[in-house]
Amino acid sequence: MKLASYRYTRPGLQGLANRAIRLRLRGPHSHTELVFEAGDGVGHLMPDGTCEPDAHGALWCASSVASEVLPAHSARRAGRSGGVRLKRVVLNGDRWDVVPVAGNARAAAEWFLAHEGALYDWQLILGFVAWVVPGKASRWSCSEAVAAALGYSDPWRLDPCVLHAVTARGAPL
Repeated sequence: MKLASYRYTRPGLQGLANRAIRLRLRGPHSHTELVFEAGDGVGHLMPDGTCEPDAHGALWCASSVASEVLPAHSARRAGRSGGVRLKRVVLNGDRWDVVPVAGNARAAAEWFLAHEGALYDWQLILGFVAWVVPGKASRWSCSEAVAAALGYSDPWRLDPCVLHAVTARGAPL
């Protein structure tokens, strides 16, 4: 497994959101994905039965996103916008910082499958930005979902920058 942390600035409104999150967090990352690979032994849990890269080099990634049409395999909320999801993503090297993750890949994959379709936690993101608004227990930000799947205690405390730093150092759960 690997942790991919997004450091690119998208054009338009999404770019403003990337900048606002990074500015508030005082770090380079605005989004986090947990990446599953062929050697993780969880291919049978993935929607297409494999963790091998597809024809475009896309890997299975797990996270929670603010606005994205969820894939058809998303059991609870296919076609709806945002939330916890598994999706194939091409990780362009110039946009992502990728580090290896120690942890139980099977438990992480099962966490995402069990929570797939849960809503995105806008309140937690506002809390990261304004330090005022607490998140909701039934909703997940990207870093919160990844941290919970990896078994970190109090995953709501880990924003994308902190999660990347902790993971890159190999800090214990």
